[in-house]
Amino acid sequence: MKILKVSFISLIGVTLLTGCWDQHFLKDVKLVMGSGIDITSDGKIVSTVSIPLFTTGPGGTETTESQVITESGDTPRDVRNKLNHKIAEQFDASELMVLMLGEEYAKQDISAGIDVFYRDPKSSVRANVGVVKGTASELLNIKLEKNKLMSEYLSSLIQSNQESTSLPIQTRPLLSDMFDPGTDFVLPLIKPKEKEAQIMGLAMFSGNKYTGQYLTNKDSTLFLLMADQKSKDAVIKLKVHKNKKPELSNFIMLNVLNLKRDLKVRVKNPDEISVELKLDLNVEIMEYPEKQLYSKKNIDKLNKKVSSMLSNEANNIIKKMQKANSDCLGIGRHINAFHHDTWEKLNWKKEYPNIDFNGIVKIKITKHGIFN
Repeated sequence: MKILKVSFISLIGVTLLTGCWDQHFLKDVKLVMGSGIDITSDGKIVSTVSIPLFTTGPGGTETTESQVITESGDTPRDVRNKLNHKIAEQFDASELMVLMLGEEYAKQDISAGIDVFYRDPKSSVRANVGVVKGTASELLNIKLEKNKLMSEYLSSLIQSNQESTSLPIQTRPLLSDMFDPGTDFVLPLIKPKEKEAQIMGLAMFSGNKYTGQYLTNKDSTLFLLMADQKSKDAVIKLKVHKNKKPELSNFIMLNVLNLKRDLKVRVKNPDEISVELKLDLNVEIMEYPEKQLYSKKNIDKLNKKVSSMLSNEANNIIKKMQKANSDCLGIGRHINAFHHDTWEKLNWKKEYPNIDFNGIVKIKITKHGIFN
């Protein structure tokens, strides 16, 4: 009787299964894995897509090259429709890996251009988005070495820089940052070269527009530490001496082992807002020609010197953000959350560049190699 009961329930369950009703066969679509958006002088949208070409061999299906297509139109959806007329199957962005924004396009409100990706339920909302120094079309048309796809190359380039705390890890769709009134965002700034691409730093946005100003690669790691976004590694280079010979003896390379961030936002009224950002960093010395590190006195002296230098660099980064009117650290979000009455009275874009903002970095060297 028990066996009959189980069989009957199982039979009912099978009849309720819907199956793969929403499956899409690879033979029916063209997978767009890289896409770029540019704008012409007369306001036309230019879209460039990179589509991998699949071949069947002894080892199964593999990709050996990609097809790059460019089209222009009045709106992103208009361009996508035109692209569909050029490809044999249907445009499919479900496997999109990178979305590149040309510099001139990024300087206007980017929300309209990427809206088409977020409205499509099949699109990948976690694709890495970047700004191109020049045009996205130029970047996506770079000819790489054989059997290497541009979309995979750019995705790997961004990922490796994320792991070294040079680029922020995208933890949520960009659309969420764009419509958060209390914060601005940064995106990777990438420069096309002859047969490769180069990360230049972090493009700073004010609202949904690229300001035209960016944090250099040298600034990026410290900025991400200030944003409490340390990744796997975080290497910092400093010139701690000036006149030593050879020249390489003037530099020290540090790796941040762990950090503690303390952010204090003091709000008295809309005209009296101050911010203090403290970083306590435990570091290890990766490279330093000096041999006198067995002495606690010398270690303390080096801690003090490096702390002072990094504090100066942190405050220079803050000045760059305020000059660009880019609240990349989300100070406005903090005020909105904890001082909402004041936030309601604020014109944040007007007040942010003028707030009193102080950065303090304290270094503690905990490792300096296996010998002294």
